[in-house]
Amino acid sequence: MKITCSILCYNYGRYLAQAIDSCLNQEPGDYELEVLVINDGSTDETPEVCQSYHNRIRVLHSPNQGFGSSLDKAIHEASGDYVCLLDADDYFSSNKILTLLPWIISGYLYIENNTYYIDPNGKAIDFITHGGGNTSTLCLNRVAALSLIPVQNEIFFHPLKSAGHGINIDKALTFYRVHTSSMMGSKSADVWYYHLAKINHNLGDKLLLMSQQPPSWTNSNELKKISKEYQSLAYYDEMEAALQLGQRSKVLLGCVKMFLAAIRSRNGLTVWHCKIIIRGLLARPLVFKIGSYSRFNATKSTTCAGFESRIDLDE
Repeated sequence: MKITCSILCYNYGRYLAQAIDSCLNQEPGDYELEVLVINDGSTDETPEVCQSYHNRIRVLHSPNQGFGSSLDKAIHEASGDYVCLLDADDYFSSNKILTLLPWIISGYLYIENNTYYIDPNGKAIDFITHGGGNTSTLCLNRVAALSLIPVQNEIFFHPLKSAGHGINIDKALTFYRVHTSSMMGSKSADVWYYHLAKINHNLGDKLLLMSQQPPSWTNSNELKKISKEYQSLAYYDEMEAALQLGQRSKVLLGCVKMFLAAIRSRNGLTVWHCKIIIRGLLARPLVFKIGSYSRFNATKSTTCAGFESRIDLDE
């Protein structure tokens, strides 16, 4: 069994060595390890950091093409049977791969683990275990992941879990760095929700198109239902953005659209949907404190397309 740790880096040279070391220093086991760095046109010290590791890692340098393109390369260029994704500003615990190995051998196509939050200096923000679903928590069967590229972000891999081929490991095996220059920390709440809505709409459309020639891990009918699941999430994101902006009519429209999409989805109408609709009718937006941990916690949770993480957010 060969496992690739694919590290995505754009101007995170100041954190990159810790990310690389966390991969190279994994506890040994019955697997072969590859460490691949995807340098997406960084203009900082990233090339020098990579060079210092010589032949211990493999590096792919390219002009800046964006996050989605880096994810595509992280999967396509990997030589492992499975790929553990890692943003360069995060890092793994030393027992991550060894902990995931039984689930990899069992044949799961999508494995996610929980996280600890750390500040820019690497200090623990709290000692609470937080749910997975973001880039640095994902371990993917490479062949299955290839069927989903090109992608826009890590949410495009979540359908593997939606189709019943995924599992969450209830252990914190990733250290997730919270800082204002991260993708989420730099956006206001309404902008972030509209950003997520666009991604989930695009994913829903992609899955519907894929249903015409479904990959081996699912079938046409199931893909159509999973497509509705992500359309429902997109309408939720639109509703949440409208709540942030006090746009009552758009909130009500989002509730209706989410309800209609949910009843046609793979999971059907859930308790989560009902709770969200009630909150929308009561015009109760989530409270965000810009730049604070509480804002990040709520924002981060919404990147996970699974209903479980969203339930945690709204309780």
